[in-house]
Amino acid sequence: MKEQGTSGWLVRPRPRPEAALRVVCVPYAGGGASAFWDWADLLGESVELWCAVLPGRERRFGEPAVTEAARISQPLAEAIRAEIAAPVVLFGHSMGGLIAFDVARRLGGQAEHLVVSAAKAPHLPFGGEPHLLDDDGLLGWMTTLGGVPADLLAHRDVLGLLLPTLRADLTVCAGFHGTRDVLDVPITAFCGTDDPLASVADVAAWRHHTAAGFDLVVRPGGHFYLKDDPAAVTSVVRSVTAKEGVQ
Repeated sequence: MKEQGTSGWLVRPRPRPEAALRVVCVPYAGGGASAFWDWADLLGESVELWCAVLPGRERRFGEPAVTEAARISQPLAEAIRAEIAAPVVLFGHSMGGLIAFDVARRLGGQAEHLVVSAAKAPHLPFGGEPHLLDDDGLLGWMTTLGGVPADLLAHRDVLGLLLPTLRADLTVCAGFHGTRDVLDVPITAFCGTDDPLASVADVAAWRHHTAAGFDLVVRPGGHFYLKDDPAAVTSVVRSVTAKEGVQ
């Protein structure tokens, strides 16, 4: 049974209070916590999965999405600190990787490991200005990346409700350009071989943002490669948790 955190910023799909380590997942632009529900089983009994619940989507759909990273990462870090026992591994896909990076910076020693996926290193330009496109252009851009389910494309009225959140999220991504913070936290970075938004070189550049060890994992596929074989991704995340002391 899914359990909402007291702050509203976190939910855990399957509470495992006896777990030795927690993994907190942060979704991609326009995405929600439900994108990671299945990971609770894939990560296994020794890991408790938590998911970030961001404004403007799912159970927080009625709240406006925000355009500044600090207005997400600061309250999210505070919620993690208050509600989750250390140690914590942070995972974020695309925008979620950038937010997870900022959360790790704010958590300090409570973050054991940062796993980023399909995200350019934060000092690099995001790539174009998709947040400035009109609705049709933004929808076309996201569809090209594979981020719009085929059955949703026929419902333009629903898509129209989702685009403001997507545009706000992409504005958050663009705001990271030039960030050069270096964490004392190990980083594992995933990338897809055919990702048009975050190339292998773009993702490999995360090595400049850690003083505690870096690994690069290249998977076949595009920007949403992790949807093709989530078990392959979670197996690497499980190996990271093993390094942090979970057997």
